[in-house]
Amino acid sequence: MLLSDRHAPEARALFEVLMRYIHNRVRHATRSRVGRISAAEKEELVSDVLLQLMRGSLAAFRGETLPELLGFVRTITDRTVWRALRSSDRDQIVTYELDDERVASSELGPDAEFVGDSPLPDTDQAYLMQLLQAGSKAEFARRSGVSRAAVTQRVQRIRTRVAALAANDRMAHEVWLKQSARTVLEEEALQLRLER
Repeated sequence: MLLSDRHAPEARALFEVLMRYIHNRVRHATRSRVGRISAAEKEELVSDVLLQLMRGSLAAFRGETLPELLGFVRTITDRTVWRALRSSDRDQIVTYELDDERVASSELGPDAEFVGDSPLPDTDQAYLMQLLQAGSKAEFARRSGVSRAAVTQRVQRIRTRVAALAANDRMAHEVWLKQSARTVLEEEALQLRLER
């Protein structure tokens, strides 16, 4: 009905129900991320879900009842929010709470083509890559079968090693970490395109 006659009163009423539902679902799914997901970003997520529905996802719906439709919309909403939260978590990992140790980005220049090579041991680099791919410490802990506290302790040990590096080595590690995060995001985006 939303696709066949969007201006009908019934379609408008259903659209308002879906919009309220999506808004509440986004708010519920992001409630534990206070400070990371702003109100404006939540509104963007609601708009993104609605856009996905109108651009074709709704045409794939095969149910007949409102509860079935809401379940379908919930799946799309949760998937959209999950991707946004993973991106936010990756940003947190990349910044890595090393603000005190950051070398000014102006030293590299805005257009510098510098290939980062972390001076950390291969085991630490591999650990950080797996953490980036998981998207959060909690997800990495779940995949690895360890506690989140164990992941936090390992990350803290890596932070300590990074803080002890010389300034140039810290800068090289930071560039490597950013490039690794970008690679993970690009690979995920490619995978999503292939799945569509």
